[in-house]
Amino acid sequence: MNDLENVLYAVLDHRLKERGREGVSLRLLLRAVLGYMRTMETDTVDVGCRTFAAALGKHHVTVARLLPALAGASDGILSKVGQGRGRHADTYLIQLPAHFEQLARELSWRRGKIHGIRPVFRALGDVAALVYEAIERGRLSPTTAGIVRLTGLSRTAVETALVAMSSYTMIERRHGHWTIAAGTSLTDLARRLGALDDAAEQISRHRKQRAAWHAWLDRHETPYLTVHDLHDPEQDDYWLPPSGRYRVAHSRV
Repeated sequence: MNDLENVLYAVLDHRLKERGREGVSLRLLLRAVLGYMRTMETDTVDVGCRTFAAALGKHHVTVARLLPALAGASDGILSKVGQGRGRHADTYLIQLPAHFEQLARELSWRRGKIHGIRPVFRALGDVAALVYEAIERGRLSPTTAGIVRLTGLSRTAVETALVAMSSYTMIERRHGHWTIAAGTSLTDLARRLGALDDAAEQISRHRKQRAAWHAWLDRHETPYLTVHDLHDPEQDDYWLPPSGRYRVAHSRV
């Protein structure tokens, strides 16, 4: 898992940044996939697009488009190994390809949780999420130029995100270097900005959509039972990145 994170930050982030806005979404989706992998202690992703849509604050149709694109751009890290049918989603395997093994061993892992979109960034946006992460995970408090270099984002986009997060006292600048403001709760801020309500509404909407889909399948499909039908992994379980800095990255709603 640590090796995969090393490769993400050292290689894939730099490749995906060339894809512009889609690249930002792909970078966050890969973080969500790796965060799910670490939390669930699994090397397979066999949940529907709505699981990652809720984790990223995006529409499930967007995630359905991004997942195959991410598999193609991940250089063998994410690969589709099973076709979805009925109640069951496509299955993806996450692995460290042999051509990355030496590089992964040479890189030192940085402490810190890997996230898709923590709820507060539903309100502040994807760029702010990547900028905050660069400050949070940096070995040294970075300058604005350092954040631009680390994230691969434009200076204008980085500066806009820094101003917005500074206004909410999420970050602070000291002697030209940016640090995380320790006294600010991301959970409280997400609540103030309506992001928690937005996440709850999305999950509720997904449940209704899933119930309607299952009801349609019950009416139109020939009944048969497999071991996977004994528990629908998406019926009641939802995975969301943590709201605050140190909360566990799994919640049951």
